[in-house]
Amino acid sequence: MKEIVPSVWRHAVPRAGALRMRLLLVGALALCLLGLRWIDPAPLELMRLRAFDLGTAFCQPADGFDGVVAVDIDDRSLAVMGQWPWPRDVLARLVDRMVELGAGAVVFTIVFAERDRDQPASDRIFAEALRRVPTVLVQIPWEPEAAPGLPQPVTLQGRFALLGETGAFRMPAQPGVVGNLPDLVDAAAGLGMARVAVDTDGIIRRVTALAQAGGVPLPGLALEALRVVDQRSGFMVEVGPTGLEALRVGPRRLPVDADGWFRPRLCGVDRVPVIPAVDLLREGGDVESMRGRVAVVGVSARGVGRLWRVASSERGVSAAALEAGVIGDLLQGRWLHRPPFATLLEVLALLGGTFCIGGLDGRHARIVLALVLGVAGAGLASLAFWIDGSLFDWTLPILGFILAPLVAGMAERGYERAAQRQRDRFMRQVVDASPDPILTVAADGTILSCNEAAVSMSLCDPDGLIGREAGPLFGLALAEMRALIRRRLDGAPIPPVEVTVDLAGREPIHLELVIGVLDASSVILIGRDITRRKLAQVGLARALATNEALLREIHHRVRNNLQGIWGVIALEKAGVKDAKALERMSAIQDRLLVLGRIHEQLALSGDLARIDVAVQIDQLAQGLIGPRLDDGRITIHTRAEPLHCHIEIAMPLGLIINELVGNCLKFAFPDNRAGMIRVRLERCRGRVVLEVADDGVGLPRGEAAVSDAAGEGMGIGKTLLQALAAQLDATVELAGPPGHVVRVVMPGGLFD
Repeated sequence: MKEIVPSVWRHAVPRAGALRMRLLLVGALALCLLGLRWIDPAPLELMRLRAFDLGTAFCQPADGFDGVVAVDIDDRSLAVMGQWPWPRDVLARLVDRMVELGAGAVVFTIVFAERDRDQPASDRIFAEALRRVPTVLVQIPWEPEAAPGLPQPVTLQGRFALLGETGAFRMPAQPGVVGNLPDLVDAAAGLGMARVAVDTDGIIRRVTALAQAGGVPLPGLALEALRVVDQRSGFMVEVGPTGLEALRVGPRRLPVDADGWFRPRLCGVDRVPVIPAVDLLREGGDVESMRGRVAVVGVSARGVGRLWRVASSERGVSAAALEAGVIGDLLQGRWLHRPPFATLLEVLALLGGTFCIGGLDGRHARIVLALVLGVAGAGLASLAFWIDGSLFDWTLPILGFILAPLVAGMAERGYERAAQRQRDRFMRQVVDASPDPILTVAADGTILSCNEAAVSMSLCDPDGLIGREAGPLFGLALAEMRALIRRRLDGAPIPPVEVTVDLAGREPIHLELVIGVLDASSVILIGRDITRRKLAQVGLARALATNEALLREIHHRVRNNLQGIWGVIALEKAGVKDAKALERMSAIQDRLLVLGRIHEQLALSGDLARIDVAVQIDQLAQGLIGPRLDDGRITIHTRAEPLHCHIEIAMPLGLIINELVGNCLKFAFPDNRAGMIRVRLERCRGRVVLEVADDGVGLPRGEAAVSDAAGEGMGIGKTLLQALAAQLDATVELAGPPGHVVRVVMPGGLFD
């Protein structure tokens, strides 16, 4: 077509092709998400961390913090005891007070790297105090905020033993550590590295379990405190093919990553018991709040210490409370870990879920399945988190479940559009190849587009046809065309409209105009060329008229021939003296008259194939009575339902009526008796019954059938009646006296 015709032929998208397109795009989506996970940009990392935090935020605080207590050097403590740093003898008094209250161990989150300048002897006093209780001192990296260096070999020595791979393993190295005074180190039961991982959102989720500096392994502060409390001699380091896997402290196995980090639960860490240091120095404090606990000492005063953010707390927590929470989790065996199969399971969930969603037909079904899979994935991941601290990254599969319906829908729509474009191209070729004019027309009757046949019919170029009125092209007035279009747009069915189009210099063509709805403001017009059909109809009508005239002439000639035969018999009768012979010849004349009247009725009626039976019966009855009895002593009454039959049925039926009425006239009324003859034709129970009755004396000698006048055996009339009844597949029934009744029961299918 010269203009793109909007498609009105909508077909269902082949499921196989649409399915392949959906699976291809959701597969590409899954690969993109896996690549995104490998790149791990900051937004995706933050999404994953927040997903982990959901499990932490809704977990129930455990009672494991009963084994720890935080001793906080807060703002009030500095206001009472003086500015920081305090003299070492004050710290010694603090330790003695904790020992007095029954502390099981003391952990300092404060580094004592320099001697007390004001009271050098107080360092010795502080060291003596540390010897009276198992104490763990802290070490910190030279640059706590700096990222670790490149992985370097670590040689296990001292309290570390290797389990698994032999030889050294590699992990990121610290440039150096800031340690404590030698006297204090000698007095302490252990040394631990204090280092936390602050994620991009400022929240602490990982704590050092093992670090190294210069190839020497350094345990984390909480892990060292656990060793001291459990009175273990050292650590077992599990190393696998990929590097560091776990640390063992006695029966406890702590999963760690290759960089030495582990994930404590820290559920309810803001509920760790905290005692201000000033209360202990003033002989305060409750024995029950300290007995047997691990006391973690730290500074949170403004300008000296800091508060840390954790996922399970709305407010910041001090270093002492944070470390106490980590130690409490270790004492109770509560930590988070990534199962070895977690990554594989997440990838399988992503691929399986997205392909299942993409394989479904129907947008609503895909959305429902995505919701079900998303809720199930999040629920199972949360359940695993709450049961044993297993961490599954369900953000990536759920992101795939969310995007899969969108991508599948886009793929399906894209496939539909591509298929529709292909169908439209095909249909445009079909429309252009059609010999019938096809146009799209606006509501006001102007042409929007057309095919080659319409252009050829209009004898103008396509550009000149677009925008013209469609009515004159089809021989219709503008108002008439607009009325048809408006009715069709309103939803009214419009039968095909036959129009005649006059073409300049050519024969007129006849079109059958079909109007279909294209959209709310336009229709499509298809002009089917019915010129040949019209010409054939005209020729057929002429042939039918000729045949009808010929058939009428035939019936007329047959009637004339029968009348001629009747006349010949009448001439012969003039020379015959025998009464019986005359009677026979009169009977023959009556039968010829019956046949002649039937042909006359066909010649004069409008229907050459069907006889009006009611008219036939009336004409036959009157024709039989009139010539014989003009004195009126015998009357005849006819009643017939409006039935029609073919000439092949009408002729035997007319002869039967002739025989029966003739017998009534001959035998029923002797001695000039008066009487009445009834002829009735009606339907009864699916059959048609002809009844001829009289109120006369009945047949002579009790005959049960029609006999001839002489009464000698089976007469000609009786034989003829039985033959005619057999021709109609009818049965003959007799009744009377009084009078005489003959019923001829015929099949109902012979009449309409």
